[in-house]
Amino acid sequence: MYRWSVIKMLFPWFILLAVTSCGTSSGDNDYAGGGIGGTGISVGKITAAGGTSVDVNGVAFDTTNATVTLDGAAGDQNNLKAGMIVKVDGTFHPDRTTGIAVNIDFKDILEGPVASVGSMDTVTNTVAIEVLGQTVIVDSSTYFDNFSDHDGNGTVDLTEFMNDIVAGNVVEVSGFVDADGIIYASYISLKSMTFEDYGSEIELKGIITALNEIPGTFIIGRLTIEFSLDTDFEHMTFDDLRDGLYVEVKGDGGFSDGVLIASKIELEDDGYHFEDNHEFKVEGYVTAILLTEGKFNLAGQTVRIIATTQYKDGSIVDIADIKVNMKLEVEGTVDALGVLVADSIKVESGDNGSEDDSEDDSSDSDDGSSDEDSEDSEDSEDEEDEEDDHDPS
Repeated sequence: MYRWSVIKMLFPWFILLAVTSCGTSSGDNDYAGGGIGGTGISVGKITAAGGTSVDVNGVAFDTTNATVTLDGAAGDQNNLKAGMIVKVDGTFHPDRTTGIAVNIDFKDILEGPVASVGSMDTVTNTVAIEVLGQTVIVDSSTYFDNFSDHDGNGTVDLTEFMNDIVAGNVVEVSGFVDADGIIYASYISLKSMTFEDYGSEIELKGIITALNEIPGTFIIGRLTIEFSLDTDFEHMTFDDLRDGLYVEVKGDGGFSDGVLIASKIELEDDGYHFEDNHEFKVEGYVTAILLTEGKFNLAGQTVRIIATTQYKDGSIVDIADIKVNMKLEVEGTVDALGVLVADSIKVESGDNGSEDDSEDDSSDSDDGSSDEDSEDSEDSEDEEDEEDDHDPS
């Protein structure tokens, strides 16, 4: 249950996906032909932000008249940073590289105090930190927001991040999750230097497990959460609580013996709502494989391989070559059951969801934050997992 609960904790915006509805469409969609446009949705990592545009999933969106929302609060273009996972509603131009954003919505994975900071892994050049009972991996492609640019070169790098981060710091994280529940941070922001009970804000999204109505606790990942009749419930009631429910927990009352005291529990929608034949692009980790059915789960989305599916990388020639924790990009159309019928599949390389191992780190010179033009991925593991029984498709 822990593995699936952490995977679901990252819904709805941790996966990189794009959905566009076109004027005419068919079951066998030829993406290589291009020339498809229309209104739709793109959910993915911002790879560039500035002026009046943001780049998400290879599309540069004009944000001149866009409404920006940050975790439910009104924001603006200046709040959008590289690495953030956002949902963009808007129009896609026929060139498939530009569009116009109407609404941009950012939702973080979690926000809370750092419990521990590991040492630099000199083999993978990554650092593991623990936040709210979850393991978060940070590397050189992560966008570091509000950390110090010690050398003054306009970019916060991993070494400078390591010089700043300490247990007790409060951070906000956006990124990806693999099948083992490891979070790969594409964006991490320093919210405050110290955590204060009854003052610091805590946010965590995930699937309820181990519900115990007396004394009133449940678990998300490895974190135990305590609730009571005094807890504020939104879009649900106390009696609606059950294992498997996807919720957002907020706490402003701090911890008691390591248990988070929930001030608010909100029922969240962990799914995506598509119409038949919507175009769909998803990038993420493979979390389960249904070999006999010709299907696999990619970041919570069920994908079906058909005879005409094209493989863009020589390392994959059929579904037998797909492994759990392999990072893939899939394009296709959604059928009437919400399953993504794959037109093309491409292996992604790197650690954090980048299209390749190259990096183009830049920064907001006034806040010393790092930027990047890539989306990394995790190497594959030769294992299979059970199908998610709470699939959002």
